[in-house]
Amino acid sequence: MKNFITLLLVLLLVACSSSGKKSVDKLYYRFPETSITSTASLIVKRPTAMGILGNRPMVAQTANGSLKQMHNNFWLDSPKVLLHNYLLKVFSTTPIENNMILESQILKLEKKQQQTALEIKFTLKDIKGKLVFSKTYSEIQNLDNNTISSFTHSVGQMLENFIKQLVNDIQ
Repeated sequence: MKNFITLLLVLLLVACSSSGKKSVDKLYYRFPETSITSTASLIVKRPTAMGILGNRPMVAQTANGSLKQMHNNFWLDSPKVLLHNYLLKVFSTTPIENNMILESQILKLEKKQQQTALEIKFTLKDIKGKLVFSKTYSEIQNLDNNTISSFTHSVGQMLENFIKQLVNDIQ
């Protein structure tokens, strides 16, 4: 009887301690550092984003075209905050008499199977709110390998291209 109780306790402990699945580590990513600088002095407003794109989880498109949030891969901060910090490093924010206001909206920032899709709308307004410039930059890029690190690297390249184009367009 004593052996039976001991065996039962051992089986109970083994059954409770083994979950069967190893938990997946959560991984965090950020936009790359920028080397782009502009002489334009702008008031950079905090970007906006469509729905779930403003959250920290990365967004992927399924085979049927629906969007889903990933559970183990996250942006270090909201893409809105990451883009805002990126733009603040590019543009001078020194107040001058007629500063222009730069607004941006993230329309797409998603992984589509083996592609990266990024679309950002930039608008430039004068101090009175009159629209001076508006353009949507959009690109889809194929990934060399289907990994999240490849996806984030691709986002960084496209973002750098967009900002270079923006700087050229507004000067």
